[in-house]
Amino acid sequence: MEELLRRAVGDRLAVVIATERVDGDLHPKHVAPALLGARQAAITGHTWTMLDQVHGVRCHHCVSAAVSPRVVAVGDVLVTAEPDVPLAIWAADCAPVALFGFSGTTVALHAGWRGLAAGVVDIGVIEMHARGDRAALAVLGPTVHPCCYEFSERDLRLVASGTGLSPEAISGQTRAGRLALDVPAVVIGALGRYGVDVEVSAGCTGCGDRWFSHRVRGDVARHAVVAWTELRT
Repeated sequence: MEELLRRAVGDRLAVVIATERVDGDLHPKHVAPALLGARQAAITGHTWTMLDQVHGVRCHHCVSAAVSPRVVAVGDVLVTAEPDVPLAIWAADCAPVALFGFSGTTVALHAGWRGLAAGVVDIGVIEMHARGDRAALAVLGPTVHPCCYEFSERDLRLVASGTGLSPEAISGQTRAGRLALDVPAVVIGALGRYGVDVEVSAGCTGCGDRWFSHRVRGDVARHAVVAWTELRT
């Protein structure tokens, strides 16, 4: 695992952890609950709140930490205003994004290309604003980069429309020189519209085998990004 962030935000300490292949499969539907809980506890010392992710924009609000390694709802956005509530997004190329508010709100987003096209980033920011909070910073976990993400012009325009960005701003090239979607550029640009800076995890899930990749290697297992806050003493 890698600690992507440990930083004071208001009266909280914001923490983000990204797992890797060596930490095991963290897909909540593929791993038996006892083993999933053991893996989660080995990584962060706690069980996590997770969703049945469906590449959409549905949101779930968490008021307490999960007591078991369970999927609490169908959706792609997790929100809490409470400290010590680990929110986890599982992925294997899609963008796992964590937002931290000045007043203590934490939002975790699963941002596949369909979710991005449907406005999942906007939903995350709106959910934070609905709680009277404003995003102080965001963290983008391991995701596929344009080098490994050939993309059609039609779908690229859908993503551009759903994020308020131009197709040119979010396009790139694969190693073979074909049109690609630049997922980090999409997340950075979409959050930049709200004045939110994004800390970007280094590395592409499709390159090498540090993380799982569905698109490049056909992996069925999933890594995870876990975000939470702690009260500063």
